[in-house]
Amino acid sequence: MQTKSNFRKPFPLGIFRLPTFLLLAGICAGCNTTKYLKEGESFYTGSKIKFDTQEKRIGRKNVLEQELHTFITPKPNGSIFGMRIGVWFYFIGGDNPKKKGLKAILRKKFGQPPVLMKDVAPERIAKVLSGQLNNEGYFRSTASHEIKTNKKESVVIYTVKLMPPYVLDSIHYPRPKDSVYSAILRTVEIESLLKQRQRYKLERLQAEQERIEEVLENYGFYYFDDRYLIFEADSTIGEQKISLDLKMEPGIPQRAKRIYTLNNINVFPNYSLTRDSLIHDSDTTVVNNFNYIDNVHNFRPKVITDVINLKKGETYSREAQDLTLSHLMGLGVFKFVNIKFAETNTDSSLLDANIYLTPLRRKSLRAEAQAISKSNNFVGPGISGSFTDRNFLRGAELFQLKLTTAYEFQLSRQNEGPLNSFEMGLESSLTIPKFVSPIRINYNSRKYLPKTIIKLGFNFQNRVNYYRLNSLNAGYGYIWRESEAKSHELYIADISYVRTDKKSEEFVSRVNANPVLAASFADQFIIGTKYSYTVNTQLREDPMDKYEKRKFRVHNFYFNGNVDIAGNLLSLVQKTTRPNAEQPYQLFGSPYSQFVKGDVDFRHYWQFDEHNKLVSRIVVGAGYPYKNSKTLPYIKQFSIGGSNSIRAFQARSVGPGTYNVKEDTLGTLFIDQRADLKLEGNVEYRFDIIKALKGAVFVDAGNIWLIREDSTRAGGQFHANTFLNQLAVGTGVGLRLDFSFFVLRLDTAFPIRKPYEKDKWVIKDIDFGSRAWRRENLVFNIAIGYPF
Repeated sequence: MQTKSNFRKPFPLGIFRLPTFLLLAGICAGCNTTKYLKEGESFYTGSKIKFDTQEKRIGRKNVLEQELHTFITPKPNGSIFGMRIGVWFYFIGGDNPKKKGLKAILRKKFGQPPVLMKDVAPERIAKVLSGQLNNEGYFRSTASHEIKTNKKESVVIYTVKLMPPYVLDSIHYPRPKDSVYSAILRTVEIESLLKQRQRYKLERLQAEQERIEEVLENYGFYYFDDRYLIFEADSTIGEQKISLDLKMEPGIPQRAKRIYTLNNINVFPNYSLTRDSLIHDSDTTVVNNFNYIDNVHNFRPKVITDVINLKKGETYSREAQDLTLSHLMGLGVFKFVNIKFAETNTDSSLLDANIYLTPLRRKSLRAEAQAISKSNNFVGPGISGSFTDRNFLRGAELFQLKLTTAYEFQLSRQNEGPLNSFEMGLESSLTIPKFVSPIRINYNSRKYLPKTIIKLGFNFQNRVNYYRLNSLNAGYGYIWRESEAKSHELYIADISYVRTDKKSEEFVSRVNANPVLAASFADQFIIGTKYSYTVNTQLREDPMDKYEKRKFRVHNFYFNGNVDIAGNLLSLVQKTTRPNAEQPYQLFGSPYSQFVKGDVDFRHYWQFDEHNKLVSRIVVGAGYPYKNSKTLPYIKQFSIGGSNSIRAFQARSVGPGTYNVKEDTLGTLFIDQRADLKLEGNVEYRFDIIKALKGAVFVDAGNIWLIREDSTRAGGQFHANTFLNQLAVGTGVGLRLDFSFFVLRLDTAFPIRKPYEKDKWVIKDIDFGSRAWRRENLVFNIAIGYPF
């Protein structure tokens, strides 16, 4: 939700000002937190690391400094401009943990216990740093400490005597005499994480041990463990070089050296602890060499056995086990999946696999009341309900029927009279965990299951005193994942019918004055195909992340590209004549849209450390109507502005180009500004304040444009040589209450560049002390979740 402060009366002290008030109160009192300290106590303000390299040139000191800081504990209290807001909340909350009331809530939710110098053990930390330096290959390096106190604040300075790092010279793997084991170990050696001239790093050695365990388990060594591997390092060969020898622990159990083959694979599709004693009395059906043990028969057996990667007679593989777990959970019908292996007898190399599946409740009803907040300023109560069947046709199909209703009103004083809306939607969908297609589709991913989606929905929206919009939508498509980071969504058939009726005289007069807008609101069919491709590296499992257990990745990227094509196939087979030469071709008495549309959303996440991040985004979109259409359908056009876009401007109020809807006698913010082209860029710096309270500083820029000239919206057409001079720019600050599962966002923004003004840059006009300026420019946003 977004509201612009343009009231004639001063903006009331309410929900928008409360967080700001609390924050300012904390800042004002933050400088007084030292008064709570006892005699001799001082705040611990953090640590510094200084390197003494003995005049030797040693690289990567900046990276090493960041790594060493992660081992320094405790962390100092968070502060803003040197003021400890969290500590202030902690002290004013009192010292009684059972106390209730506002102060107790502030202490619990926003308070932070003071971190004092007496809580720090610098001698112990110096020893930890020395040990870590050795683990990183900087042998013979040491760390010492010094405490400096100024009034009631103390800082610890660690001086690191840094020696040149040791590097790997040679890595020797065992050479067994058996040809089978020798071939396996050669493969292990080729894929090694350890390379010559690498800096010695203990964590990398441990990662190599874990990797070897996984590789050997994929070759059938079910009982092998990385504890049986030992690296012996020789650092006496000179020139800061190390020779590594990988050896086997003496006395390895015999079964750890044995390659196991899968024997019986037993599937229990209705397992629970309460039925554990009765499970072996169930009916047994042999399906593709699987023993399917069941007496409830809720599932078709082949649906389950087809996604199991463990096969009778094949060598045991940890990868096949993991894929089986992933596929069975991916069906979406089981609460728990557990696989237990057991030797057929102690002398054999055979394993029996027992797969225990605990189903979710098949059918469920859910109803909830909602407080709705939309990006176009509409808020209001809503009621929704859904029915779910997780095994609709006994093939793990997911059927959902959703009903949503909402009554909304718009928070804005820029319109004449109230704007109310009633909306109701009914949507049904069937998700099938495989490709359902008349032609064979080669799907190469072993890890993920594809899905077929069939959907049918109806939406009814009544804008009181303006119009009623009815839309019917049907779709048939596929969703599949190429890897952890890459996913695809293809709707080969996406059909919509949009009809507008019960139009008020005011609405008709405003639409008739704009032929382009009238065409976009016309009753019409939209029949086409949609495709979406997404890459999100935040979901990617990097091999080194898997073994080295990194806390965070410095750089992450997100890309989403969409293509929407409509009307072309229908145009090719069209046989119906037009009512007249000026009218478009029709289907069942209504025209259909013909266009091509595409857009891309690219984001970069730059994580400086665990508490600071810079996020940037660029969005580019274009749509082109042709042949049977003169304009894009209203629901397919681009808009800009709002709580997830340019936050300094009201939702969908920017553009197109230099057009200013507020100066148009027929213009109104009720009829959102939309167009054919879009360009938007955002940069946001995010930082932690205290606990779940986080802050942000941001800059947003962008605009939309028309491909064809529109006489009713002068200045809205795109021109390659002027479009950059027509960008709207806004900036602001925000607070976020981030509870992981739920994020409440409050942003305050103001424009610094208005494309419709003669002097577009309006930075010189900023005057926070002016009530008139605040009414005209400050925009408050409330939203759920991050903007991008």
